[in-house]
Amino acid sequence: MVRFWLVETDFAGVPVTSLPSTTRHGKDALLTDYRKVAGLLTTASVPAAQRLDFWREVVCHTIAGVEAEALGHEHPYAGAIHAQPIPLAHMPSFDLVHVEADPQRVQRTRKLISVQTEPTWLLMVQEEGTCTIRQGEQQATLKPGDIGFLDTARPYEVIFPQTFKQNILRMPTLLFHDIMPRNRDVAGMALSGDDALTVIARQNIVLLERFVSAIDPILLPAAANRALDHLALAARFFFEGNAGRRDHSLSASVFARACAYISEALGDQTLCVEQIAAAIGISSGHLQQIFRQSSGTSVGEYVRERRLACSRRDLADPSLIHLSITSIAFRWGFSESSSFSRAFRNAFHMSPRRFRNACRPNKLGS
Repeated sequence: MVRFWLVETDFAGVPVTSLPSTTRHGKDALLTDYRKVAGLLTTASVPAAQRLDFWREVVCHTIAGVEAEALGHEHPYAGAIHAQPIPLAHMPSFDLVHVEADPQRVQRTRKLISVQTEPTWLLMVQEEGTCTIRQGEQQATLKPGDIGFLDTARPYEVIFPQTFKQNILRMPTLLFHDIMPRNRDVAGMALSGDDALTVIARQNIVLLERFVSAIDPILLPAAANRALDHLALAARFFFEGNAGRRDHSLSASVFARACAYISEALGDQTLCVEQIAAAIGISSGHLQQIFRQSSGTSVGEYVRERRLACSRRDLADPSLIHLSITSIAFRWGFSESSSFSRAFRNAFHMSPRRFRNACRPNKLGS
């Protein structure tokens, strides 16, 4: 697997002869330097005349899996990537990446997709400058504060017309579907940085990237999951809340408030449609209608999916290893361990115990 940052094991699988001769010396030198800088890759590590080739071939093509074309006439070309993996046992390739570079146009081609071993999504948090993302029939221009979405399993294009800075979350599709609406294809779309929930989600992502090395490794998965919770809330409000009605009026507001209430009450084993509807001041029938319009599921199905996702997350969390599987199931509102096991197996194709055991070796080795 080629990740979106430079690590010793990644480059060990890239033949030096596959790179242009102008980049070979810089690549060899960088292999030595990288072990000291723990995740930083920069064009400043190679001679000025080789920097554009180095960026295009080593960074963009070999590591990021995109074709790149420099825009403008900046000489020499400047770019840098710093990356940090987040060790989630059941999602081992959740990565945080910070990118700064001169203007460029990048394309994810079908040829490059054909050699991909793991489907992933890119969540692009624009910090400085702008960019335009295009995937399929959808397009969005990201300004500072916006969060854009791209699916690496399909072709896409990104144009950076000026020097830019981005924080990127690279996550596997399974994790992405846990936090994003399943009934909306958000590839090529973006969350507006003007929305209050997006602001909170963005700040959590930026702070996680900044302080990841200072967090106790056993607590890092929990910290990362909390940041993703805020991102999921922002996405549900922005995308699902608008699925039924584009005017972003009453239905969107009701759906967002219902989702927020459900998130807070998931551990209540008596949680029901009537309770949720009463809490936000509408009838049960109306609430069911809004959920089917906005998310394509019933209220009960939505609650069960959220409980299962939270349970799976906790089963993989090393800081919760002292809790039994039954305790975790009850913590998220399941009333019987047997019904929880059946639901978990149906959703994830393995038992809770087998899943937890599968996560442990990765955790202990991280």
